[in-house]
This record gives sequence, C-alpha cells and structure tokens, in this order.
Amino acid sequence: MIKRISDKDFRYEFYTTDKKINPKTAKTYFWFKGGLIHEAQGGIAGELLNDKFTKMYHSNQLAEQGQFKNGLRVGEWKTWHKNGILESILHYSNGLRAGKFFRYDEIGNLVENGKYSSNLKTGKWTNAETQEVITYRKGVIVKKKEVFTKSEKYRLKQENIKAENTKESQKELEATSDALKLKSYKAKAKEEKTQAKEKAKKDRELVAADKKAKREADKEARKAAKEKAKNEPKKDSKIERFLKNIFKKKDKAKK
Repeated sequence: MIKRISDKDFRYEFYTTDKKINPKTAKTYFWFKGGLIHEAQGGIAGELLNDKFTKMYHSNQLAEQGQFKNGLRVGEWKTWHKNGILESILHYSNGLRAGKFFRYDEIGNLVENGKYSSNLKTGKWTNAETQEVITYRKGVIVKKKEVFTKSEKYRLKQENIKAENTKESQKELEATSDALKLKSYKAKAKEEKTQAKEKAKKDRELVAADKKAKREADKEARKAAKEKAKNEPKKDSKIERFLKNIFKKKDKAKK
C-alpha cells in the first residue's frame, strides 16, 4: 500500500517492504519509521523503502523521483528545480552511483556532467561554471601531464642543473664542516689528554715532595734527639748506685 507523508518543505509518496535483509557496510539504506523517512550507512531500523518513490514541493511540482529495492536506490533518479526545470539525472546500481551524471541550472543549461563507477567519479568531468575539465580514476583526480616548449624545457634543465650543483655544494660544505668539527673534537680530546697527563705528573711530584719532606723532617728529628742525648749527663746504672751506697756507708762507719 502506498504511504504519504509531508514535512515543512516537501510531500512524499512511497512504498515499503518488511523483508529482512543483512545490510552491507558500504551502502546507504532508506527506511520508514515513526512517520519519517530515515537513512543510514550499513544499517536499518524500520520498514525498507521499496518500489517507486516520489518527492514533491508543496506546489505539487516534482522535486525528486526514482525507485528503491529493499531500501537501496536503483535505476534512474531525477531531481527538479522549483520552477519545474530538470536539475539532475543520476543512475544507481544496487545502492551505488553508477553510470552517467548530468546537472542543469534553473534555466536548463548543462552545468556539470561526468560518470560514476562503484559510487566513485571516473573519467572526464566537465564543469561549465568553472570552465574545468577534470579527469578522475577511482574517485581520485588524475593530474594532467604538462607539455613544455623547447625554451621551457631548456629553462627547466638549467634549473635542475643549478639545483644539483647547489645540492653538491651543500654536501661538500657539510662534509667540510663535519671534517672541521672532527678536527676540533680531536684537538680538544688531545689537549684534555695532555692536561690530564700533566696533572697526574704534578700530583706525583707533589706526593714525592711530600714524602721527601717527611723523610727529611724525620731525619732531622732523629739527629736532634741524638745530639740531645749526647749532651745530657750520663745516669748511673743500678750497680754503680749500689756500690756508691756501700762506700758511703763504709765512710760513715770509719768516722
């Protein structure tokens, strides 16, 4: 049964199906629920739009017309300007844009045309507004191969030679700079090594001088002690003191 709904801009007439499907991630599905048409990539949550679809302005002028199959756009789809002039023609294959595309302005002049393949722009696309012709391959712009005159080729060749020479000069400069740095590092390392040797030598000399001074001081101390001992009166030994005491006693006895 046909369904009819409307919003502030358009009126819609369409059909639905309650068929169950497994949505494909890369495709956009359309379904009806809660009095509104919804769309989502790779998912559904209502009755799938199916068969003929018509969208109209409130003036009853056509706005869009096409066909669905299990929630996916299929076949030829057209849109119109409010004045009834055709706005665009686009083809779909199982939910993906495929085939020729045409877009027109409000007075019917062709503005843009090209071709889709698997939902991607392909081949030459012409735009009358921008006066451009762009070539696509799988949705990516293909850059045009530049055509040069002999003078331009010569100029580019000279610029390339100049660039190469500059590059080589830069390499040489960097190599020279690096060599100078290396020389500086080596000189610094040599100087530090020499300074370390001199410091070690001075440290050894200081230790040796300190030891020598200590030996001299010890020698002088021993010499002074010896002289002192030599000049002091000799003390009597125990035997001598014993004998002296005996003689003193004898002298007292005689008296």
